[in-house]
Amino acid sequence: MPLFYKPLQSNVASKDGKKKWHPRLVKVGKVVDTQKIGELIADKASLTAGDVHNVIRNLMSVMREQLLGSRSVKLDGLGTFTMIANASGKGVPTADEVSPTQIVNLRVQFTPTGTRAAGTGGTTRAMYTGVEYERWTGATDAEDSDDDTGGNTGGGSGDEDPDA
Repeated sequence: MPLFYKPLQSNVASKDGKKKWHPRLVKVGKVVDTQKIGELIADKASLTAGDVHNVIRNLMSVMREQLLGSRSVKLDGLGTFTMIANASGKGVPTADEVSPTQIVNLRVQFTPTGTRAAGTGGTTRAMYTGVEYERWTGATDAEDSDDDTGGNTGGGSGDEDPDA
């Protein structure tokens, strides 16, 4: 299946005064939730959907415990999850004054598993290997992607996906 994109014009003019066009990824259809993922995995495995859902729930619980215990979690073939803290913009004059009250936001960073590309000497991300793109020509069931992976759009729509 390809990643769909559509053209999006930047809201901000570039140095030459023109508003440039960039590719913007498009999401198609409904969000695939845990229930659906469980059913799809059960179709490929010798487990019931209930067994798979139980494993997914336990995976989320154990990952949360490990991440909140200041550990990174690596799932082979998928990637690594790491807790990241964003601090307020106001630093303090000395190391002794640093405190958790400066932390304003926690997030989980995901880094896909890297693989060595044969013959190139470079690293590629396993999840991106073999990706194909197709220009979106559909209509109503597509949504703009909220992430920055669609290229530099020069500004987003500001819409956020409540399911993301």
